[in-house]
Amino acid sequence: MREACGIAGVWNVERAYNILHDILLGLQHRGQESAGVVVGNFETVKGMGLVEEVIKSERYIPGDRGIGHVRYSTVGSSAQRNIQPIIAQTRKGMMGVAHNGTLPDADYWKNWLMEMGHIFLTETDSELFLHLISSSPFDKAQDAVVWTLQQIRCAYSLILYHKDFIAIARDGFGIRPLFWGKFESGFVIASEDAALRVIGAEEIREVPPGTVVFFEKDREPYPVTFSNLSKRVCSFEYIYFARPDSTFDGLSIHKARFNMGVKLFEETKIEGDIVIPVLDSGISGALGFSYASGIPIDLGLMRNRYLGRSFIMPSKRSETVRRKLLPIPEVVSGKRVIVIDDSIVRGTTMNVIVRMLRESGAKEVYVAIHSPPVRFSCFYGIDTARRSELAASSQSVEDLRKAVGADRLVYLSIDGLREALEGRNACFACFEGRYPHEEGSRISLR
Repeated sequence: MREACGIAGVWNVERAYNILHDILLGLQHRGQESAGVVVGNFETVKGMGLVEEVIKSERYIPGDRGIGHVRYSTVGSSAQRNIQPIIAQTRKGMMGVAHNGTLPDADYWKNWLMEMGHIFLTETDSELFLHLISSSPFDKAQDAVVWTLQQIRCAYSLILYHKDFIAIARDGFGIRPLFWGKFESGFVIASEDAALRVIGAEEIREVPPGTVVFFEKDREPYPVTFSNLSKRVCSFEYIYFARPDSTFDGLSIHKARFNMGVKLFEETKIEGDIVIPVLDSGISGALGFSYASGIPIDLGLMRNRYLGRSFIMPSKRSETVRRKLLPIPEVVSGKRVIVIDDSIVRGTTMNVIVRMLRESGAKEVYVAIHSPPVRFSCFYGIDTARRSELAASSQSVEDLRKAVGADRLVYLSIDGLREALEGRNACFACFEGRYPHEEGSRISLR
């Protein structure tokens, strides 16, 4: 399972290139495959690699506006031509797009557009936005944007770049996050509010679902509502993807994960000698579990921070885990260790962790997951394995326990997750198979 990307934007702020660099650094956890920016008069810097490797901080490109993107591919291969932002000449002028999400209806729209003579330059579904804008019956670019967003129901948070404006939008379900705020003389945009707070942005607000906000010269940003669907924010943003110092739908990510840990203990009542988190996304949940249980928490696993998230890296997961995580024998030796992690997708990572803990002298290893079993694929911006590859889709919890080698394996229930999210109307499709969009349900049956 992999997160799709993070998006960033700057409007009416000098040094837009450098500001985009700083925002994208704050979103690096959302995509480590490639990075790119479009600044000023469509000056473009894109490449494979991390933000610091591609968008050199010492470089200067003139311009007071721009958009940026960090990517992990969910649609389209890891190729140079698929790096975002994507730029194209449309009938409404030159435009660029940076997109977080996946479009389940992409094949339908691509076939329709190709029958009309459109030629696609990338393998991404994100390019669809530019083609639809170009095909819109409206002459004004802003009207064409609104029309396009009405055609595609989900899943997207995106930024569109035009010589006259920047437009930012979330689909009607609000599946992926998007924020904007004031900064110096203008405005800044990011997938997570923490990336804006890092640079000192003020009056940060969340883009409402089904809303596009336009930033234009000599006027205040103005919203246009284009959809009114039932909100379904992605539960995995809370569980794993977002930074713990971010918020989503008004709830702190750290608090949500802490709540998950509390609920996990209340449901399972596991007893042990020590609680250890799998770094980094397991920390908040482990703190909640320790708080509720009274079992001390310690750093039993240390992380090499120069390696990316193994969940995110595209290959060699088992080798990556051993290079990334290392037990501290003095902490775990002779103890009943409760390992807290956010999720199990294929089971590869946890199997290696359990084995290393036993090699380091752990007496018993209990694995506690602060989310429900992932049984269904996601089609809204997370590159999950095929359903047949998801460990929990065809195996019982007991079978999974044996597969990862733990003495006990427990999960948080779906009801427990709902309580931890404090009433947020979230998408639980990857746990229970009920998709907010009918096309997701159809794809899941293929």
